[in-house]
Amino acid sequence: MSYSVTGFISKSICVQQICAEYPFLRAVPLEQEFSLFPLTDKLLENLLFSHSKHLRELNNLPNELTDLLAKLSVICPLLYFETEYFGGMGNQSAIVFENGKIIFGPAKAAIGPINEGLRLLGVIIESTGDEFDAIGLGKYRSAEDWLKLGE
Repeated sequence: MSYSVTGFISKSICVQQICAEYPFLRAVPLEQEFSLFPLTDKLLENLLFSHSKHLRELNNLPNELTDLLAKLSVICPLLYFETEYFGGMGNQSAIVFENGKIIFGPAKAAIGPINEGLRLLGVIIESTGDEFDAIGLGKYRSAEDWLKLGE
């Protein structure tokens, strides 16, 4: 099975303000009063990113998206992440933005960067598992599936 999700996470209290600025973004509620903004290639086309096809490689994160995330992080801190797994093998990447600046990352590894970023946002492990599971990020396996919830 594969798991491929790209998006950013913020506190749910910030969703209304973020969507007011960028009405084409869709938020999906997560646990612990966080929300996920799934990012698909089609959605990124609305942002007019000339290099959005390279989004899967963190080193090629388009400047336009980095600028947008930095701007949104003035509203509230957020975690940008990318995952790409198939059959248990793969990588994840994470960057945390706060007050217009990167405060964590970019970090890329087989496991860990997303959990570390979620910890910085204030996600708490309430039982066994990790931060990723604590807010329910494993519920759907693609950005498109997550986006269907936000429609």
